[in-house]
Amino acid sequence: MSEKKPEITESTATQFVIVRDKSGREFVCRITDLKDPSELSEEEKKKCFENVEDALKQT
Repeated sequence: MSEKKPEITESTATQFVIVRDKSGREFVCRITDLKDPSELSEEEKKKCFENVEDALKQT
């Protein structure tokens, strides 16, 4: 079962940041979940949106 992605609302949007991995893929992640990108596991990446468009669809 996949983990639920966080809800992004107008009041929580400032708690998120866009990050890119070495291959250029974008992820929208909670600031509190950030760490060195080279240390992200595939499971941790699943908690992020793969691009800005997917994140915006959740609002």
